[in-house]
Amino acid sequence: MITNEKVKKVVKYVMNILAMISALIVGLNAIDGITIPNATIIVESIAVINGVAGTYLLGQKALSKEEK
Repeated sequence: MITNEKVKKVVKYVMNILAMISALIVGLNAIDGITIPNATIIVESIAVINGVAGTYLLGQKALSKEEK
C-alpha cells in the first residue's frame, strides 16, 4: 500500500534529481561550444515542477501539524 510518507519520500528524491539535472543543463550550456537546445525552457519547466512538488510537501506538513 502506498502511504503518504512513501509519497513524500519519492517527491523529495525527484525534486533533488531534477535540481541536479537543472544545474547540469545550466552548467553545460554555459561552456563555449556546447549549446543545449531549449535549455532555458527545460530549466524553467523543472523549476515549475519543483515549485509544485515543494508546495505539496509544505501543504502536507501543515496538515500533519494541524492533525496533532
